[in-house]
Amino acid sequence: MTPSPFVTWVEPADLGFNSAHFITYGNVCENLHGHNFHTRVTAHGEDTGEGYVLDFVALTRLAREICQELSDHVILPATSPVVRLTEEDGLVKVESFGKRFWIERESCVILQLPDATAELLARHIGDRLTEALHREQLAKGVHLLEVGVEEADRQWGFSRHAFPR
Repeated sequence: MTPSPFVTWVEPADLGFNSAHFITYGNVCENLHGHNFHTRVTAHGEDTGEGYVLDFVALTRLAREICQELSDHVILPATSPVVRLTEEDGLVKVESFGKRFWIERESCVILQLPDATAELLARHIGDRLTEALHREQLAKGVHLLEVGVEEADRQWGFSRHAFPR
């Protein structure tokens, strides 16, 4: 496969989200904790006739909208086989590996993910961004979209999203 001749990369300082999460692994459920997540988006592709793969401003706007939906929330995994979420009286009860906590429903974002890892958050953002690019008819020159989420200093999770040619 021939590499794409152009790459558009956005990583502005304010492209990210401040959220709380936990992950599960082995027989462990981490404590609920927060991060200042940073996000990077790279689009590989062809010249659309405008001299670029994607307009920086449009790509940043769409990615920022998705990140803002996550910001200032507790991110919860809806499809985890080891996390149980139940709702009662405006609260979400979270149970996993002996840990339990209650969170105001309005403070949560429940994602269709099996866990809230940086890689899976990158996949969520990439899936949503792919939909938005198609909806706004901006995907014409894109072959591959790569989304990175930095959870801690220099600790990134990435997800790649191929676009049909």
